[in-house]
Amino acid sequence: MNLSALDNLLWAAGFLGHVALLFVLLIRRRWEQFPILTCFAAYEAMVTITLFLVSRHGSQHAYAVTYWIFGGGDILFQLGLIFEISRVVLRPTGSWVRDARSSFVIAGVIGTAIAIGLCLAVKPLAHSTLGIWEVRGNLFTAFLDCELFLAMLYAANRLGLEWRNHVMALAQGVTAWAFGALVSDLAHIVLGWTREFHVLDYSLSFLYVAVLCYWIISFWRPETVRAPLSEEMKDYLVALHSRVQYDLQQVTQTRDRT
Repeated sequence: MNLSALDNLLWAAGFLGHVALLFVLLIRRRWEQFPILTCFAAYEAMVTITLFLVSRHGSQHAYAVTYWIFGGGDILFQLGLIFEISRVVLRPTGSWVRDARSSFVIAGVIGTAIAIGLCLAVKPLAHSTLGIWEVRGNLFTAFLDCELFLAMLYAANRLGLEWRNHVMALAQGVTAWAFGALVSDLAHIVLGWTREFHVLDYSLSFLYVAVLCYWIISFWRPETVRAPLSEEMKDYLVALHSRVQYDLQQVTQTRDRT
């Protein structure tokens, strides 16, 4: 396969980005909280170097087969990152918050149904059936990433659950990448394989490298430690809790009398 200098540059940048991210996650022990992200970084580094070697020493058919085999893993890891984000945010004490899980699951099921319907309805301008389903698959995962992230965000905000810095960085990166992929896939559906689409494709690659750099910096830096509550605030919260319990007891006794 003949690759341009820009293609080689983006390939090298992606490989180095995944290796650097993996290094940061291991050295800073972030893998303990984000095991899926760690496996994703290792997997993508392996995929990048494998595809590069196949493109250099194998046939075009061998490259296509290898690309499609690894593509399935990409989709699974994209969904896995959404699960990892929701696990950290909606499971703050080690067990799932029941109301948050219910809201997330319901919204996720609805979002998945919408994504499937939209992807089946579109008709990409591809030259083969396999190409059509590739575009539909990419569009589906991009829709699903955005929708599941919004569902998880809604569940967390509705219950007042706190976002922590590292998981926020992961979520922001996933959402930025998914939104960029969504725009690129929709452009592909409208424009087909045109010069304009290749510009968008390169833009998406640069966006992904930027996301990797953002993750590397974010996961290297320590999370901001929340300032401890003052004694006055602790006393206020204890008094407020006691007052709420008293009011609830009075309401219950009044209801029992009636």
